[in-house]
Amino acid sequence: MNRAGGISRWTHAFAVASALGMVGLQTTYLLDWSIRAIGLFGLLGAVLPMTFGMAYLLLPAYVGTTLATPRLPGVHLVVSYAGAAVLVAGQLTTLPRPLVTVGATLWSLGVACFLAALGATIVPVLRADPSVVIRGRDHPQRSTRVATAVVPLAILYLAVGTIVLLTRMTSVQVVPGTTIPGIVHFYAVGFAALLIISLGARLLVGFFHVVPPRPLTWGALGGGVVAPDLIAGSLWTRPLFQMGAGVLAFGMLCYLGMIAIVAVRTDRRRIGLVGVLAGAFAGAGGVLVAATVVIDGGAAWLIEAYVPLVLDGFLLLTIIGYAYEFFPIGTGQFTGASERVGLATIGILGFGVVLRAVGPLLGAPVVGDVGATLGILGTSVFAYVLTRRLAGIHAS
Repeated sequence: MNRAGGISRWTHAFAVASALGMVGLQTTYLLDWSIRAIGLFGLLGAVLPMTFGMAYLLLPAYVGTTLATPRLPGVHLVVSYAGAAVLVAGQLTTLPRPLVTVGATLWSLGVACFLAALGATIVPVLRADPSVVIRGRDHPQRSTRVATAVVPLAILYLAVGTIVLLTRMTSVQVVPGTTIPGIVHFYAVGFAALLIISLGARLLVGFFHVVPPRPLTWGALGGGVVAPDLIAGSLWTRPLFQMGAGVLAFGMLCYLGMIAIVAVRTDRRRIGLVGVLAGAFAGAGGVLVAATVVIDGGAAWLIEAYVPLVLDGFLLLTIIGYAYEFFPIGTGQFTGASERVGLATIGILGFGVVLRAVGPLLGAPVVGDVGATLGILGTSVFAYVLTRRLAGIHAS
């Protein structure tokens, strides 16, 4: 069975849901939502679904097995999206607190399904043979073994962020001072970004046959491990918040170095690497903007630039890049099934991110609106080609 044929149908469902969420995210910019609502929608509706779906695929494979409970991901998908819709609505309008609590509970149930499915799959294997995580056909280097060891910490951040979210909605704060933006950072930096970095350290070797320099890999992993706790647990509280911003900037620059070196050294030119590299540049730019605001202060436009650079630039472009590696559209038999179209989606979205970031600096909202419009175009084409590609896999 080929790799695509063995991918779970729920990985496909999460991938399509994520792609549609990306289109919705770009629309929120034109609707002039608050930064908090945009961040929550983008994270829960676009970023995390793809992260969950790929984790269902990759993490069991790293211990040589497949998901033991194939029904739980379906429950996860339904209840998490229902909960996310209520939570986002709660940011846009005043909802009764019990209803918001229901939304947080539904979202948390989805995360519980995710944790239960992975636990039921991986824990028995590790109990039988703990060394299985450091063995493999690719003969992993020390850096990739360390990257694999970091994965449980990313999942821990997901669990912590969910507990904080659930208890906050019931007025019981587990982590004092943690706000919705703090919870978003637990999810975005602690879970999504750290998982991207840790899994990426292995995927880069597998896809492009290049082992990134160990110091850069360890620096990226170290920053990803330490920064979320400092940032999410002490939002805008000095000096821990400053330290967290600095550590995150260091880790992201190391990550950019990893990707750049792979791009230079590999002889495998694929469109997915373009998306991952563009995402790394955007992520580095975003954290440097954030560090400037946190440590030295900065103009208001820097804060407005941070969200599109990190959310649309780093997370979405990286996700799209890896999606094209796992689901290569050039092998499809449908209109638009070409690497040129895939490259165009990355370029259009990337240019849109740039316009979204510089629009506030120029004092011209229309520039940001053009960027959002380009974002809608790029993500819509991506959603189309991804959906058609996955439909072709099921048809075959």
